[in-house]
Amino acid sequence: MADVLDERSISLAGAQRVLAAALALAEKMDIQVSVAVAGRAGDLKAFARMDGASMLSGETARRKVYTVAMTGRSTKEFGSILKSEMSEEPELFHGMIGIDGIIAIEGGVPIRLKGALVGAVAVSGGSSPQDQEIAETAARAITA
Repeated sequence: MADVLDERSISLAGAQRVLAAALALAEKMDIQVSVAVAGRAGDLKAFARMDGASMLSGETARRKVYTVAMTGRSTKEFGSILKSEMSEEPELFHGMIGIDGIIAIEGGVPIRLKGALVGAVAVSGGSSPQDQEIAETAARAITA
């Protein structure tokens, strides 16, 4: 077993490309959002809050991107899993949501290359489906 892991993470240039793709789609949809892009460990690499986007959207995007990095799942999928377990294990739901920075609202998605998690992108400020669509589209901006 190796003493050191060789794991890939999104670069600043890649994070900026994802950020630009998200902002471009938000402009096209005529909504003001905040966008956060993080490396695989949840380290913030790029962030923007569009003029007119709420202050709360910035913090929400940051928490969504952290949640994706910590779980390796979209916030939509994470929320669905928690909801499905609610009746059998309510303590799991409350315990997970109680972890500082964890949030289960649509709009955060993993960025993967060849199946490996390299980062995350999250959007907040539109409706949940709009945030999700923008994040999914932006995540596809990374190719290598």
